[in-house]
Amino acid sequence: MEKVKLALNYALMIEMACKYGYGDLEFLQLLENREVHKLQEIGEGIPDWETLIDYYHDHREKIEEAIQTGYQITFLTKGALKSLLKIKFSLVENQHFLDAGDYLDEVDLSNEALEELRGMLAENWTIVDNAKSNVSIELTYNQKSS
Repeated sequence: MEKVKLALNYALMIEMACKYGYGDLEFLQLLENREVHKLQEIGEGIPDWETLIDYYHDHREKIEEAIQTGYQITFLTKGALKSLLKIKFSLVENQHFLDAGDYLDEVDLSNEALEELRGMLAENWTIVDNAKSNVSIELTYNQKSS
């Protein structure tokens, strides 16, 4: 089954709520009741929780599915990928992974976390298993034939 596609900003907000300790149903109830004040406590630089709340009310089934069964991010820049690794998996650059230019190297994730990341990662990135115990996440270049 294909996962629901979700923009990065919504994915990060969902992951922040999860990291903050909100369960799926509790988080959905906050969105349903438009409880911006509680969501703003989560913080971490997210500028506008009202955007997610409005999106939820316009696309309720999509957000419910994303929260309850997972999602795939539509597009990721390298900086956004680093933010996702920090928020979702508590990984710190130069401690749990290295920025090697066009890719992130020596990404330190458990097999379970790696599979979870593989399922949500935008199609413009590829996870490459190295000979080492860790993996690299490389930018995928889609070359169109002319």
